[in-house]
Amino acid sequence: MHSTLEIIQIEPCDERWLAFAASHAQANIFHHPAWINLLAECYGYRPFIIAVQDDEGELFAGMPIMEVNSFLTSRRWVSLPFSDYCVPLSRDDESLEKLADYFVNAYENDQVPSIEVRWELPHQETIQQKSNHVLHSIELSENVDSVAKRFKRSHRQNIRTAEKRGVRVEWGNKIEHMRLYYQLQLETRQRQGVPVQPWRFFELLATTLFEQELGFALLAYKDEECLAGVIFLHWGKYIVAKYAASRADTLKLRPNNLLFWTGIHWGCEHGKTVFDFGRTDNSNSGLCRYKRGWGAVEKPLIYSVLSSKPPNQKNSRFQDILKPVIRKSPLWVCRASGELLYRHYG
Repeated sequence: MHSTLEIIQIEPCDERWLAFAASHAQANIFHHPAWINLLAECYGYRPFIIAVQDDEGELFAGMPIMEVNSFLTSRRWVSLPFSDYCVPLSRDDESLEKLADYFVNAYENDQVPSIEVRWELPHQETIQQKSNHVLHSIELSENVDSVAKRFKRSHRQNIRTAEKRGVRVEWGNKIEHMRLYYQLQLETRQRQGVPVQPWRFFELLATTLFEQELGFALLAYKDEECLAGVIFLHWGKYIVAKYAASRADTLKLRPNNLLFWTGIHWGCEHGKTVFDFGRTDNSNSGLCRYKRGWGAVEKPLIYSVLSSKPPNQKNSRFQDILKPVIRKSPLWVCRASGELLYRHYG
């Protein structure tokens, strides 16, 4: 038991937060101030850290939060928008319970109408839990060959197919690499029928996270044609495959298999212990099967919600209406809808 624990609100740039997160085994790029501040700058959210400290000012728990104000989803707190998940970091159960108590009190006292934590909080009657996604991750080691042995045979064959057909992978962390990736992302999002992220977001990735050596892009080429790309973010022991995009007409060359293999290889060489494929919708059985084929462990992703309304109900209806419009429209419609609306999806 601690003598005294209290809740405080601090800025993401507070040195105590960075030191606390850096020392925690479950911390990844989504806890880093650079990622938090990027989201705030790009989308106009208000960022802050809810932390638990003892009477000497030492942090025992904490979570990054964004206050989102949207005509689609109203005012709410999210930990964190556009982040697949965000584990509440704590040293012990007592400090974690104190975090959960704070959110329940904030909601019940009308401090904020809705709170979404993209992880599982300790059970309380007021906290709803939902699980619409799963997570896939691979345990990495310095022995790259031992990691590769866990791949499904078809994945290993597709890697060799890409190499035999002349696909090559280039590493990049500059604006020019991001422009190439953005074009692929735009085409991919149009096929999916969803708005693309604003260009400003990818520009900030290159000028903030990439410059701080917290991420990079891998691009697959055949001759001089750019076929596919994956953006990787990393911090601590985690490397996260955050975004992937490709041309539909060149998938037979298997560029994505070569890209993911290159990212996994990089993680092993640079001392990472977890390769994170990110979240996948429960209904997307094909993508789940593809990720499991890399030897990834699949587990439910549980979100904790405090709200009087079903989570994301209005948002989901709006996306259902928008999807066929984007698919049947020119690329500029996908881009313009993202510039106008994307911040509301956080």
